[in-house]
Amino acid sequence: MHLKKKSVVVALISGFIVSIVLILTLVGYSVYLELKNEESRISYMYALDKISARIYGKYIELSGLTAKIERSGALKDKAVLEGTINNRGQRDLSELIMKIKFLDTDGAVIYETVSDLLEPALGTGTLGTIKIPYLSYSPHIKVKIGGSLPFKKILINPPAEIYSCLRDEGGLSKNRGRWSGKFDYETISARLADPE
Repeated sequence: MHLKKKSVVVALISGFIVSIVLILTLVGYSVYLELKNEESRISYMYALDKISARIYGKYIELSGLTAKIERSGALKDKAVLEGTINNRGQRDLSELIMKIKFLDTDGAVIYETVSDLLEPALGTGTLGTIKIPYLSYSPHIKVKIGGSLPFKKILINPPAEIYSCLRDEGGLSKNRGRWSGKFDYETISARLADPE
């Protein structure tokens, strides 16, 4: 049986197109598997952070929480939250994300802020270190076992009620210009430093 020249060309082109489609399908499937693997890794890390936060969070205490308007320095006229992190656990902390809530006198939440408290405190001279071989930069500070670390964070868009309380410059009260309500906090993420 004799094949026409045109039929051979169509068969070759069809075979080439099928091969290309097959290769693209395999490449797409490979990319999909990589993306799913990365998604699984991120989900695992997120779940691990939540578990660490629940377990280790009971050993983390914030003391001296206060909110005020800075009166001098680079943060002059900014509303800031400051306090001290106390590590009562058995491992060093390398990352700590906390949700801090401002409560009124009835215990209702007026404002909340989520912040990484182990970033260098605002207004300090603490700088991260650069490791030359890998050019990695770590802005976080560790809180040693039994140690404490002061922090200061700018409050982003606090409600008028809080801002007016912080702006209050009149009166003789020792708490004037500070938040008169209460604070509550919860650990969102706690990463423990690797044992040395």
